[in-house]
Amino acid sequence: EEFNIEVLGILDAGVGAVPGKHLILFRVSGPLMDRTGGTAAGMSGSPVYVNGKLIGALSAGWLSQLDDKLLHKRDLALATPIEEMLRVLDIKNNNNESAWPRVFTADRPITIGGRLLTRVVVARDYAQARRIDAAGLAQTTAFVPATFPVSVSGLSPRALRIVQQVLGIPQPLLQSVSGVTQFEAEPIAGGSSVGVMQVRGDINFGGICTVTLRTANKLLICGHPWEALGEVEYALTTSDIITVVRTLERPFKEGNLGQLIGKIDQDRGPAIRGVIGQMPRMFAVRLAVTDLDSGKSVHRGFQVVRRKDLAKLFATAVTLAALEQVRDQVGGGGTVMVRTTLRGKGLPRTVTRRNTVYNSRDASLAALLELPEALNFLFYNDIVTVDASDINIEVNFTGKRTTAMITDVQVERREVSPGQTLRVRLLMRPFQEEAVTSQVIDVPIPRNYPRGPAVLVVRSGGTQIPAEFPLEQLVTQLLQQEPTPLPARDLDEAIQLHEDFGKNTDILIQVVPFGLPPEGSEFTKFDVFAGRLIRTDWVIQGEHQIPVLIR
Repeated sequence: EEFNIEVLGILDAGVGAVPGKHLILFRVSGPLMDRTGGTAAGMSGSPVYVNGKLIGALSAGWLSQLDDKLLHKRDLALATPIEEMLRVLDIKNNNNESAWPRVFTADRPITIGGRLLTRVVVARDYAQARRIDAAGLAQTTAFVPATFPVSVSGLSPRALRIVQQVLGIPQPLLQSVSGVTQFEAEPIAGGSSVGVMQVRGDINFGGICTVTLRTANKLLICGHPWEALGEVEYALTTSDIITVVRTLERPFKEGNLGQLIGKIDQDRGPAIRGVIGQMPRMFAVRLAVTDLDSGKSVHRGFQVVRRKDLAKLFATAVTLAALEQVRDQVGGGGTVMVRTTLRGKGLPRTVTRRNTVYNSRDASLAALLELPEALNFLFYNDIVTVDASDINIEVNFTGKRTTAMITDVQVERREVSPGQTLRVRLLMRPFQEEAVTSQVIDVPIPRNYPRGPAVLVVRSGGTQIPAEFPLEQLVTQLLQQEPTPLPARDLDEAIQLHEDFGKNTDILIQVVPFGLPPEGSEFTKFDVFAGRLIRTDWVIQGEHQIPVLIR
């Protein structure tokens, strides 16, 4: 549908900015704008013509104002000039461009709503735009990028909240009830709507934008960036607009995302570039969640862009949503068995890890703590470059408690010498069962172990989570924080550590030196792992420490 425009002026990025970066200030009108209340999210990229010639694309809108009927309207907008966008059409991959400016000066004073304006600030979001306007800066107003409405489908409310927190999206994500739909799309041309997606499948994450120009199989879209990440690989799909939803502050296009038709390969300041017929390489996630008590299962599969932060985030969020669906409840205790299988070019074989988690407050959230580490192994591997292919996640839940408490630790003698063996016996009490005594466990003391006081520590081999720590906050932190380097000498050792250590069902027995060496003496090198790892079928709870002396 068409709408009318009136060009009000040209805005220059000013001294110090890259030459040639301008914006066009214009006013919209006509029946379409009366019906929608002005420009709407999703209209960005709409081609703007003067005398039949393409001059640019709608890229930002003014904060809504009340009209004479006390209805909110957004009739002022900015356009990115087509000459700026055309540079993106021919940009080469691996090309780094400077950031797009945010402060523009009018080529001549412009009067809008009784105010004389000479400067426009393109704010990051509505909150910043309101602060700029409230500051009352002389001859200054704020516009907001006409970002396309980003929607997500296939997530539970808690999973959606985690995604929102980790991504730090200022506007609320739109929760869509439908995923990819089937419809007969019109040929793609200037003015067509298309979908830009970062996740696609049983969960979808992306939005709708408008094509400004098509040249052969290349598209110029939006007139602004999504995240301004430069060279990218997103999914390009068809889309079908249903209506424009008029809201008090931020009207938006409502529509359906359709079939995959190509990829987005450039996310730049002036525009997003799409390529029809070239499909993106994406990371595959397959998930199977089963409630062992009810027999109910949920299976999910999706593809996510090959970005370490998004792969880790959405694999975790979808697992939470599937657990809540299969259990038909939010929160609550239980035991969860988690199995992850990783594949990627650069790994000598598939890498599989199994761990069991018990939590009395929220077993679903506790199970998620396994996933960030698995994705970190693929995407943040600092030993070799891994071209990540896919991950399989298998989760089995039961309401039964399969824990065992370490109630007592006995040592045959508390004084041993380097090279000798410390003999240990454990008393374990499985939940609501009779206590059992272990066989004698021999803990070898390395010959180069430092002499002096030490502590025998017996505890679970897994991560100890403080009972009072909010699990959702912990999951969010693990998804946001930069992982530490792998504590391994080579890839084989890193795989062994990932697959076999840090499990909640293991009993870790360690002899730890107590204190520092005497002043003036050197700290003798000794084996880091002076102890034993005992496998069990229980989630181990409790910790014991016994002082010993290495003579």
